Amino acid sequence: MKLTDYFRHFLTDTVNLSQTKLSELDGRVDAIDNALNNDPTLGSKILVSVPQGSWAHETIIKPGDGLEFDADFLVQIAEDGDWNLNPKKYADAVWDCLSEHSTYGSMTTWKNRCVRVTYAESTRCHVDVIPYVVLADGREVIVNRTTNEFEETNPIGFTEWLHQQDKIANRNLRRVLRLLKYLRDHQGAFALKSVLLTTLVGQRVESWRETLDPDYYKDTPTALLHLLEDVDDYLRSYALKPHLVDPSCPVTSFDHRWTQVQFETFKTRIAKLREDVSAAYHDPQRDSSVEKWQEIFGASFKQPSLAASASTASSSPRKPPTRGETPDRALHEEFIDERATVNITRTVEITCDVTPATQGNRRERRLALRSRAGRVPTRNDLLFRVVATDVVGDYATKWKVRNYGADAERHGQLRGQIHLDNRGKHERFEKTKYVGRHYVECYVIQNGVCVAWAHDDVIITPN
Repeated sequence: MKLTDYFRHFLTDTVNLSQTKLSELDGRVDAIDNALNNDPTLGSKILVSVPQGSWAHETIIKPGDGLEFDADFLVQIAEDGDWNLNPKKYADAVWDCLSEHSTYGSMTTWKNRCVRVTYAESTRCHVDVIPYVVLADGREVIVNRTTNEFEETNPIGFTEWLHQQDKIANRNLRRVLRLLKYLRDHQGAFALKSVLLTTLVGQRVESWRETLDPDYYKDTPTALLHLLEDVDDYLRSYALKPHLVDPSCPVTSFDHRWTQVQFETFKTRIAKLREDVSAAYHDPQRDSSVEKWQEIFGASFKQPSLAASASTASSSPRKPPTRGETPDRALHEEFIDERATVNITRTVEITCDVTPATQGNRRERRLALRSRAGRVPTRNDLLFRVVATDVVGDYATKWKVRNYGADAERHGQLRGQIHLDNRGKHERFEKTKYVGRHYVECYVIQNGVCVAWAHDDVIITPN
């Protein structure tokens, strides 16, 4: 049996990193970013900081025993012709700043391609800071300090590729990757670096499959089964480890990240996992199916409590927050239930393009906000747009921008009013001005009723 309610609560309660930990991680990255930007030598050279890895991919999970959760972020440094002759100078500048910092000095260690900041053992967390340069010829590079060479990369493109694959998979690719990481880190099902796992599984997502079977990625357990089948079929076609390239940067190979022995072991483990998942999924008896799923995921895969089930049922589809649910109401803030009848029966998807105000930051132009984990510096332009909805017929959109933090409050710009999209283009233009954690919401209004809504977090950092 699929047991989708079991999977939903297993992800929420056991697999996913808690929102508290994610917020803690955000705060630590902000503090490191602030230290870099305030450095008298390096600060003026920094263009932007961009999340990457599982943090940006939204595949981060609770760490297994003896493991740490982590965040990787790129620090884009303005190209320096003299430093290009000795690339490790970019890395040395980041190292000098953090290793000599009053807070981070004792927490900082060198890695080949990053500077790692490790927090107290009790927090089980580290942050990898990766120097990143866009060269005059358009190549995007990171620095291998050991070889003193540039290495081509496209980490932002990788994040955008993964989000696109996740969209094709009905938003279930990220959930499947979290489940597989849990099996790796907590159940010892296999051993493989995250970038290889993400690439191997992500590349198996193909839009044509839903043409033949509209339910191919219908829900999490179905997507898990089908992606394991597709990965297994792919691996079986190779006796030697396949040549694996970065899907966003074909000149970059991941071949050095695993050996032939590791490939063969992973191949065997995936074949066994496919059999086990298929048996649990196709078992028509609930009790025996639960036992099979528990043999795979462990005892934490269990029936949701009645309270949790009721909470899930009542929150689907989700409704926008109301005045009564928001104690920190701003002076002029409005809520959609005060402006329209709310009956959420449809869905809407929005995206946001980020465009810096200057030409000096070429690669950052027109990037999706989501590929940056919602983070964007001040003095950027944001264009929010409706990109998909299942609302039939004519409709209008209304938008709400709510700012938080001392910067916005000092300028009297907490905002929160709801505005009609009077141009009829179903979009909203904004500029990033105030450092802090804010949000934008879009409401779809049809015949005076709010039938769909979407929410995007916007974390504005110093430029």
